[in-house]
Amino acid sequence: MAGEPDGRRERRWQEVHDRIYHAAVELFLAKGFLATSYDEIAERADVARKTAFNHYPRKRHFGAEWGHRRRSQAEGALRPDLAEGAETTVLLRHYFEQLAKINVAERPLTRRMLSAWRESGGPFDTDLGELAGVFTEMLADGQRRGQIRRDADPRRAATLLYSAYFGTLFDWIEGTDEDPPFDLQDAFTFLLDIVLPGLHGTR
Repeated sequence: MAGEPDGRRERRWQEVHDRIYHAAVELFLAKGFLATSYDEIAERADVARKTAFNHYPRKRHFGAEWGHRRRSQAEGALRPDLAEGAETTVLLRHYFEQLAKINVAERPLTRRMLSAWRESGGPFDTDLGELAGVFTEMLADGQRRGQIRRDADPRRAATLLYSAYFGTLFDWIEGTDEDPPFDLQDAFTFLLDIVLPGLHGTR
């Protein structure tokens, strides 16, 4: 609206953005990602179809938003003492612990979104790169503080972590919404027990 203060305009935009996202998620849970249409999303969100497209130009952007919100949720759950200067391997373990909790709490949605990812033939958007960026930052910071071996390439180590993370998740979404095939936290702990010792040290 012309003349509307920037702050109010941004809040209104965010409210609509959130409403469209939550409408889409509800439909993905009920019908599946691929079976849900933009017309249905717009109707449930009570917005024009064009508005839904303006906020999420392609359906894969809902997947990117889903990934972004989960990363923000995991980062927001870090204790202040971990977020500020914690030992890198401790920080990574806690971050994976938060990701496990989110996935377990939202198992049905995780199954819908990752299944759609697989059926669509690849990543929705840049989610993999963004998660790798989170890990790269943590590892590079640890390397600067002498906690990660000097000859380790933070980006390559991050690629190993996120590849193992998603590989584990794809195994975990098998079965039903109610019955996962294994304990996700235990699987992440095993993953980190294998990877992190190889990164620790001064070499």
